[in-house]
Amino acid sequence: MVEHFTAIRCEILAPDDQKLVDLGKIAKACAIDLGINVPLVLIGSPQISRETESAILLKIPKEIAVLNDEIWRLASRITCFCPGIRVSTQICSESNSSSIQL
Repeated sequence: MVEHFTAIRCEILAPDDQKLVDLGKIAKACAIDLGINVPLVLIGSPQISRETESAILLKIPKEIAVLNDEIWRLASRITCFCPGIRVSTQICSESNSSSIQL
């Protein structure tokens, strides 16, 4: 089954609910600051252990990434506000199930 994207998926891994909410607010604020007019869908992932590293994965549809220069600055901006968090970007293609991890 091929995933269909109409928004940027922001998958957040955090040790507790409060950190999950805080990271989500930072990600949304960064998107607003950059003027990104694509919806940012926040998806929280439960962590197995509180010692596990927190992380944010931005899954961006290829069709959105090529049309919006600010998209490329989003991960960097989030990292500036969350220097201890692993932030990565994945460009996803709607035409097939392949994706490119950056």
